[in-house]
Formats: sequence, structure tokens, C-alpha cells
Amino acid sequence: MDNHESNNTEAYDEAVKALLSPLHQATSPDEIRASAARRTNTLQDMQLYLQRIGLDVNSGQAENIPRLIFHVTGTKGKGSTLAFCESILRNAYNLNTGMFTSPHLVCIRERIRVNGQPISKGTFANAYWSVRRKLESFINKDVEDEIDSNSDDLPELPVLPGYFRMLTLMAIYTFCHSQSPIIEAILLEVGMGGRYDSTNVFEPSIPCLTSTSIPKRILVRGVTLIDYDHMRVLGSTLEQIAWEKGGIFTSNKLTNIGRKDGGYSAFIAEYTTWAKTNKKQGERNQSSREASYNTTVFASGTNIPAVLNILRYIISNDMQNGHLEVVDNCSMDAYPAVGLQGHHQRSNAALAVAMCLYAMKEYLASPCVSPKIMKQALAQTFWPGRCHTVSLPKIINTQSGIEASVNLRCDGAHTAISMEACIDWFRSVALADGRIYRVLIFNCSHERNPLPLLYSLHQSKLFDAVYFCRADFERPSMVAKRLEGQWYKQDLDGITLEDMCGVLEVGSCVALTWQETLANVWKIFNSYERHINVIDKRNTVESIPDVEFGMNVKTALASMQKKFSAYLLNKHLGNTNFRVEICVTGSLYIVGSALEAAGWEEGKLIS
Repeated sequence: MDNHESNNTEAYDEAVKALLSPLHQATSPDEIRASAARRTNTLQDMQLYLQRIGLDVNSGQAENIPRLIFHVTGTKGKGSTLAFCESILRNAYNLNTGMFTSPHLVCIRERIRVNGQPISKGTFANAYWSVRRKLESFINKDVEDEIDSNSDDLPELPVLPGYFRMLTLMAIYTFCHSQSPIIEAILLEVGMGGRYDSTNVFEPSIPCLTSTSIPKRILVRGVTLIDYDHMRVLGSTLEQIAWEKGGIFTSNKLTNIGRKDGGYSAFIAEYTTWAKTNKKQGERNQSSREASYNTTVFASGTNIPAVLNILRYIISNDMQNGHLEVVDNCSMDAYPAVGLQGHHQRSNAALAVAMCLYAMKEYLASPCVSPKIMKQALAQTFWPGRCHTVSLPKIINTQSGIEASVNLRCDGAHTAISMEACIDWFRSVALADGRIYRVLIFNCSHERNPLPLLYSLHQSKLFDAVYFCRADFERPSMVAKRLEGQWYKQDLDGITLEDMCGVLEVGSCVALTWQETLANVWKIFNSYERHINVIDKRNTVESIPDVEFGMNVKTALASMQKKFSAYLLNKHLGNTNFRVEICVTGSLYIVGSALEAAGWEEGKLIS
């Protein structure tokens, strides 16, 4: 390693260390409360930060801002949809792309990509230190000309933004300053929600252009499947979650989004009145003007009508002459295979195709590419951690000579719907063509109700062993690691965990660690199933999976290696067609930990 490489590595390591430090991480209860208090002021805060680093992204002086911008929100499939978009733009239309997504799996540089690849350590370090120096230059500086982002009833805006805001600034800074290549399209994945997300900073048009050389901005916005997630922040109903996510459709954002927008309570009161009195008329008006709309936004047809109606109402109120195009899978008939596994990915691919065709019609006035080129672009799409297979070294029993192939099947499913999709995918790839041993590695955020996820996995009857592992990295949280009382009462296919505990005379599942709590839930599912089998006098008795908890994934894989070697000797002498299939799911954090433990790297990360 020469001195230049050494300096880059040192600057990069220090940048990552700083991002994970209290400089950018709220760690105390007071800091977390202060950060939460500014959530609805995010767009005003981000506008100020962008101005301070020299990027007034919505002004007539924005010559260095790429004119083609994709912005995607939703609960499931945001990253996958953007990955399809990125592959289409780069491989079918030969555009240079910059993409910002979250979270990362193994390396923080995965979040900021140029032409599909994570940026180099030097580029990452340069972005961090350049942005930080510019922001720190405003300490004690007179800021009379800046937009007002402070208020007497808000905690003071910190000089350095929090972790996700800082990464957003770094991504935009990188894309706007890249010279080799010059970025032609920016793709942004919402972190959480959309309305108050730090990525929601680009207006659909740039007012008061002072230079006729600046072409029209093309802001392409899409919503994937909306499901229950981050309910502590986004709300407890799909309608409220849709309102949060539909905020990316709003125009004049600094005026219409913020602490004085009335929040969801004001919106739903207006929407309810409209839905009762004007819904049919509104639908007729929407249909009658479809031929004359000038802006189209997109939503996946996998969303329920109540969600789509919320999005339509936001568009009718907050967009001038806007139209929602609901995308189904019909357009995918011409593309039998896409690069990401799992049937649900076809909906994400369909949304991406619709968004790209619309964008390129505006950008090039000619959206058409041959079906062959589009098929190739979809087939070339890769997005790690989603229906993602990694082959591990074979397990060999030295005494018997028997060996087993080992596959790590990773999917970051963390909602009930996505878990069903994950189970379907795992069942399809872990087919029992010969001897097979199936293992589950699971963890999910303690802020999320794990019961529907665990119950679906348990009812699948797929697993011979279960490990509840710690993730190597998780978001800081002040929420207690326990099962919420209302979760015990959630219906699980006609029964609740509370009912099971009552039948089994078990007090609760609470344990010292979250992983042990999850293991206790699984064991209650096991015990209740045995109880029902006895009551029903069933002749068939399902084998009960081994359950372990508490270790990290690397330790779990080492434990499996030892167990499987003995298993091969004791159970399958003479059988050479044996496989171990390991399903890792529950969160992208546990998937990232598994990939890192397996020694996986995305291609060759640039150093």
C-alpha cells in the first residue's frame, strides 16, 4: 500500500468512526428526544444544510445538479425497485448513475453508489470531510441570509446533522461533484416514511430560472407496496403510513410540509369529508383530465385501494395537474426472467420499467429501447440481501468421508407480507432433492412485533434447527427490549400468544435478552403444537427443531459446522447427496451480519 492509499484508508476509517460517534448519533434520552422533536422540520433543516455545503438544489443556479432524479418510497421493495431502475438507466440507456440507499449490509460505502458500484474509500472520505468542514465553518457565523430553520420551541439545530441526514448530504454532494463520470441520473431511496425524510429535498420543478441553459428537471416518483412498519413513528394504520409516504408527491415542499402542516389529523379530517361527499365526482374528474395531465407519479398495484385513494387525494391537493399511474404486472409478460429471485420482485420490476419509460420519454423524447435490451437490463439487476444466495464451503466428515454442500439463503424480510414471500422463495430453492437439513437464523428489531414473522416461519414446518442471533450492528434505540402487551393479543390464525400462554400455564416470554425472548416465543409455539397434537390424538408427530440463541452469526455458523459434521456421521452414512440450507431473515441487519460472517463482499469493493 503506497502513502496515497494509506492516507485514503486512514481518512476513511476516521470518517466511519466519526459517523458512528456521538457527533452524528443521538445516544442519550435527551439527544434522542431533541432529534425526534425536529423530525417534522426535516426539509427546512436539510435545505439549510444543503445551502451551507454550496448546494441550493432548487434554485435557478443549480447547474451542477443532475436533471434526472428518481425518488422511491414504500415499505417493501424500495431498494429492489431502485436497483431495477439503475440497471435499466445504465445498461439500456447508457446513463451514468448515482444511487443512495439504506441500510448497508457489510460496508457503509454500499449506501452511495456510482454506476452500480459502492464508491471508493477515498471518495467516501472526501465527501465526509468536505461536507463536515463546510458545515463546521458556520460555527458562530452570522447567518442572517439563511432560511429560518430554528424556532423558539425547537431544540437548536446542530452544526453537524445526525447519521442519516449526514449520509444523505454526502450522497448528494458526491453525485453533484463527480467529474469522472459526470452523473446524469440520481436515484434516492427514502429512509423512513417520505414526507419528513431527508431525501425529500428535490422539487419537481425549479422556479425562477435565471439561465436558459438549465434544462427542465425530471423528478420521477414511485411508491412500492405499503405495509405495516415503523409504526411507532409512521402510525398504526395503512392510511396514515400512506400519508407519510405520499409526502414525496408534494410540491412546494418547504411551504406545504413542516411543523405547521397540521399533521395527519388535519389531513384525515379533510380526506374523510372528501371521501364522503366528493369521491365519485373526484374519480370522474380524475378520469376526464387524464389526457391533459403534465406530471405522472407511480404506485405499485400490489397496494390496497384504501392506500391508493390516500395517494390520489394527496396528488389532487398537492400537485398541479398530476396523475397517479397504478402499475400491475401485465407489462412483465415480455420479460419472463429478472435478475432478482422471488415472484414478488416482478412487481418491483414492473414499477421500475414504468418509471424509466416515463422518465426517458421526458429526458430523451424517445423512451423506446428494444425488448431484448430491456430484458438484458432487467436480467443484469443485482441487489444483495434480497433473495440472495451465497455458497459456503462444504462440510466434510473426515471419519466417513461424507460431505454436504452448504447454501446461505439471505432475505431481509421484516413484515408479515414480505416474510410470506421469503418463505415461498426459500421453499422453492431449498427443495428436498435428496437429503437436506434446513436451518433458520433469525433476528428482528425489538421495536417491531416479531410474532407474525415467527408464527409464519414456525407454521412453514421447514426447519430442523433455529438460531436466534445478535446482529453485529443495529440502530440506536431507547425502546425497551421486550414484547409489548398488545402483541400478546394479536391474532395468529385464530389464536393469540396470550391464549397459548394460558393453555400452557406460562406467565410470559420475557427474558434477559431479546434473542432469548424470541427463542421463548418459538418454544411456546412448539409446546402448544405438541399440546394440540395430544388433544387431537394425532398419530403423526412433527419433529421439533433444535433452538439456540444469544450468539452472533459467526459463532452460529461455527456451531453448525460442528453439529452437521456429527450429523453426517450418525444419520446419513453412505449418502453423498446431502445439502444444508440456511435461511437468514428478519432484518437486513442480521442478513448483513451473516454475509460478513461468510466472508462475502460485493464484487470487489474498490479500495
